Amino acid sequence: MPNEANVHQTEQIREIFDSADVVLLTDFQGLTVAEISELRNQLRAAGVRYKVCKNTLVNVVAQERGIEGLAPYLKGNTALATGTDPAASSKILLEFGEEHENFKIKGGILGTQVIDAAGVESLQDMPSREVLIGKTVGLISAPLTGLVRTLNQGSPVTGMVNVLSGTIRQVTSVLTQVADQKKEAENA
Repeated sequence: MPNEANVHQTEQIREIFDSADVVLLTDFQGLTVAEISELRNQLRAAGVRYKVCKNTLVNVVAQERGIEGLAPYLKGNTALATGTDPAASSKILLEFGEEHENFKIKGGILGTQVIDAAGVESLQDMPSREVLIGKTVGLISAPLTGLVRTLNQGSPVTGMVNVLSGTIRQVTSVLTQVADQKKEAENA
């Protein structure tokens, strides 16, 4: 029977995986308490959560989520840095690693894809979440803005509507004339 502390930590890890877009695995062995506190403060300011976890429990949750290939990164001390902005998370960890030689980034999980330390390094060049959202909104709104402008200017669409309404008037006029001719023929 699993002990209560492990069950509780497994639940915490599940919640971490559910709420994060990126999970970065770090090795903090050799850091002082003050250095870890400094790292936690930097991460907290960026909205990134940092939690020391047992490797076996992280692996259990990863397998539940269908994440393959994480086991090689779960050796030694492991802390999870989790957040919604992969660029900000990786940038803080990489800068901290440059200042502290004992700190190492093992790898990470982006969505359900396992990435190595080089993959984590490439995340720092990725635009932030806000920039990506802004670009997406711009891409979606550009065609709509063009359509609204075209409709307001009355160019091709108005012309097409006028042609179609003119054609309908002509067809109605022809049908009315045919009906009148048939009435005259019947009366004669």
